[in-house]
Amino acid sequence: MRYSPPPPELREYVSSLYELRQEVATYDETERSDRPQLRILLSGSGEYIFPDGHCDQASRTIILGPTSGSVRGMGIGPMHVVGAGLLPPAWVAMMGKSADTALDRALDAEQLFGDAATRLFHAVQGTQSTDERFRLISAFVAEATTKADPAQIAFTHIVDAWLTSSADPRIEALVEASGLSVRQLERMTRRYYGLPPKTLSRKYRALKAAMLIARGEDIEASEMADSFYDQSHLIRELKRFAGLTPQQIMRRESYLMAEIATGRGALRGQVGPLVSDA
Repeated sequence: MRYSPPPPELREYVSSLYELRQEVATYDETERSDRPQLRILLSGSGEYIFPDGHCDQASRTIILGPTSGSVRGMGIGPMHVVGAGLLPPAWVAMMGKSADTALDRALDAEQLFGDAATRLFHAVQGTQSTDERFRLISAFVAEATTKADPAQIAFTHIVDAWLTSSADPRIEALVEASGLSVRQLERMTRRYYGLPPKTLSRKYRALKAAMLIARGEDIEASEMADSFYDQSHLIRELKRFAGLTPQQIMRRESYLMAEIATGRGALRGQVGPLVSDA
């Protein structure tokens, strides 16, 4: 698996670019809860099983909505996937609707974007290098986000700063930083992130903890130590959002978790901490 930071002009819209190859006959992996994704499936076939039990087939061009918990991905290989993580302003600009309307769903990008997505697939399919594939996906996102509202970016900066301000950020701090009421914040974070603030903070707290464990760090020696009530609480939260227990992460039972921890960690300083550390 290879990761790359987005080009500078897309830092507000793309979290990272990535390419996954797996030379396997069958594929069955747990994907951690994450932000929306644009994916191009160049080889292989599969399906996503979401936390509520809903199953969507993977089309050759995929828009994954934000996920509220871990997702099971199953398929037939060999697998070759190229993708981009979509930050909240990109979602709203590209989709024109609230993120919670696509929570825990996989959508066919060619049904959403028509010929533009079809052309993207064939262009990516015809390339010879990872860098060229990343360039094509970046160009597609750039074109699709030309009408983004600067106010959207400003709001997500406030929320992202809140999510990274502590291991267990309090809603009162977000109210103060944003000048919005709790009800307004719930509506806004559902629109941009797919989840209300409290669930959003739980999600990123669990993902930060999972990344620490995957990188072999001592969670008890970190700021995360006091953010969970006890070991049982940690296990429940990691199981929900990362799909694995701490022991399973330490034993590297998930190829994806190990690769994400390494790949995103290598981007530290080139992307925001919400991307590199969670």
